[in-house]
Amino acid sequence: MTLTAFLAYCIAVTLAAATPGPAMFTVITNGVSHGFVRAFIAGVGVAAGDAVLVTLALLGLVALAQTFEWVFLLLKYAGAAYLIFLGVKMWRAAATQSSESQAPHGRLSRSFFLGASIALGNPKAILFHASIMPLILNLNTMTFADGLLVVAVVISVNILTMGFYAALAGRASGWFRTPRRMRLMNRFAGSAMIGTGALIAAR
Repeated sequence: MTLTAFLAYCIAVTLAAATPGPAMFTVITNGVSHGFVRAFIAGVGVAAGDAVLVTLALLGLVALAQTFEWVFLLLKYAGAAYLIFLGVKMWRAAATQSSESQAPHGRLSRSFFLGASIALGNPKAILFHASIMPLILNLNTMTFADGLLVVAVVISVNILTMGFYAALAGRASGWFRTPRRMRLMNRFAGSAMIGTGALIAAR
């Protein structure tokens, strides 16, 4: 892989990751409502899910992924349903500040699953990877090491991008200290989660 192709692919993946969408909204709403840590873990889940999709594209398994599209649909609806559940729960939550430093591991794992299901639940993403790769990379001369580098780029770009959104949302959550502001935040974050879940289910 040439340096020019590598940099071009990095730019393309970064633009795709930074584009507003369900993954970004999921991370931001997690950050505003639960703080940086859980939002960042959700972003790591997004990166893991996208890494699976790009690996399938590299292995030429796009047709296989389309054959078993029902698996991706199940993941999509599971993630959407969980996001709507969290939104309703947040809407009804008491106006108290949660401590992210004491977040149970179970909640962190659920945040990871949520991010991964959002990424894996978008089967069109694998078509994006499969279509953008031949335009930028020479697949005929790619080595195993090049493939690992491509997957590493996707993971790194997603973690950095989602981490940036998580940091912004986590910092914004510090503004919601009073019960009145916390109640407004609960309503806003809950509505955003419900709306994002509905958007994912309708796509």
